[in-house]
Amino acid sequence: MLKNTKNVEILETKIILEKYKENIESIQKSLNQLEFEVSHLQSEGLVELEKLANELNMLQLLSTSIKFKANNLNCNNNKTIVSSITE
Repeated sequence: MLKNTKNVEILETKIILEKYKENIESIQKSLNQLEFEVSHLQSEGLVELEKLANELNMLQLLSTSIKFKANNLNCNNNKTIVSSITE
């Protein structure tokens, strides 16, 4: 009877271990899928950050250009005013 009980315990343990194995495999598949999705999101995020950096750079260049033109206009206006007053 004792031998029979041990065989049942071994069989139950084997069944439980098989379920654990299935659960672990399922968790591993989920983790792999999650890793893939996170990697995809990161690459999309990096692309968006690069686009944003390029747009900011273009805005800086535009701002510098506008400032330079405004300074030129200001200087030209001063020359015109000064020259018209002195004449």
